Amino acid sequence: MNIQRNQWRMSRRTFLRAAGVSLSLPWLEAMGANSASLTKAGSLAAAEIPRRAYFSNWGFFEAMAAVPKDTGLDYTLTPTLSAMAPFKRDFTLISDLRAFSGGHYQAPCLLTGMDTPSNGLKLVSVDQQIADFYEGQTRVPSLVLASDKQPTLSWSRNKTPMNPENSPKAVFDRLFSVETEATRAARLNEMQHTGSILDRVREQARRLEAKLGKDDRATVDQYFTSIREFEERIKIDRAWLDKPKPQVAPLEFGSAPPENLAMTNDDGTAMRNYLQLMFDVIVLAFQTDSTRVVSHFPKGEGGPVFRDRTKIVFDYHALTHHGQLPEKLAAWAQVDQIYVEYWAYFIGKLKSVKEGDGTLLGNTMAAWATTNGDGGHGRDHLPLMLCGGSALGLKHQGHLIKKDVMIADVWQTVVDRIGMPVPKDFQGGLARGVIKELI
Repeated sequence: MNIQRNQWRMSRRTFLRAAGVSLSLPWLEAMGANSASLTKAGSLAAAEIPRRAYFSNWGFFEAMAAVPKDTGLDYTLTPTLSAMAPFKRDFTLISDLRAFSGGHYQAPCLLTGMDTPSNGLKLVSVDQQIADFYEGQTRVPSLVLASDKQPTLSWSRNKTPMNPENSPKAVFDRLFSVETEATRAARLNEMQHTGSILDRVREQARRLEAKLGKDDRATVDQYFTSIREFEERIKIDRAWLDKPKPQVAPLEFGSAPPENLAMTNDDGTAMRNYLQLMFDVIVLAFQTDSTRVVSHFPKGEGGPVFRDRTKIVFDYHALTHHGQLPEKLAAWAQVDQIYVEYWAYFIGKLKSVKEGDGTLLGNTMAAWATTNGDGGHGRDHLPLMLCGGSALGLKHQGHLIKKDVMIADVWQTVVDRIGMPVPKDFQGGLARGVIKELI
């Protein structure tokens, strides 16, 4: 029966072609394994739907005001998290977690486990390990995003930092802009030219290596690793070059965001536009299976305080140095409540997209996290919201206290639900296992 079905079942990548134009079809249920005929589509089998992961770091956050006193499924949401009320059964709030380091400039340890400027250790981030697991299956291995160009949450398999993209329009164009024959030919020529350069450089480096000492040979070997990584990226790009991009409705982007959006102190208009547009693009990227993993640094140590709504006179970073002043703590919690509204917007968008018998949210694990606890500058008592993933076997627990458990254990839970083996020396050895209550 399966053999007969496969004779007519539509390919996942079916295109309409006419007069030199190629148009990709959306993911139709007639392409699914459960289909009985072209006119009786059935539904997508669970195994056909991609398992996705989104990781984010929201910088400084007033965790003391955000974390509720009670636990379990029927806990009471704090005012800071009130926008998440419609999704209370779609996420677990985990509190009292720990990061390797906290405070200023310690964001790199969130996804690597131990990589911070203070210890100089270089590790591969979990998002890139997932991207390697899915290598070649999507047009873009991963999206590395932020509200400004630095810092990054993502570190490559070569243990080098990956520059984030801060323009929603640039991400949209990369994934969905229509290419002409001329632009495709130019890209192919560029790939071929880059490949030939790498060949020449590699041969020169090999000749040089024979003349070097042990330490220098190790340096050159690392260089070879970088070359191989670049070559593999070119091969993947070349394989996808002839496959038309998904067709989606255009978005209205308006003017470009400031280069350092996270530190702006306007009324919040630029940040609002940035968050909504970037979340819209991420949902489209997941929905079209253009990528399956995203790292995102939507707000760093600063950011607007939305003065049109809050009338707060302090800037955001000044609020984090509150000195236990009640007025500063209250103002900080008020601003964070607004930021959570945009997180709720993202979760709502994911839940609104039907996929198979469920939703995009059910097949996506979206993590809201921070490495700034203890009133803003410490590594302890960290909150984390793990949303979605119900179709992947996540069993949400409402509010769950995991005192002194490392965030690395949450990432091991995500890796487990992705269905990939735990990488060697995962999270620098800090992960001790999955969060058992969630699975």
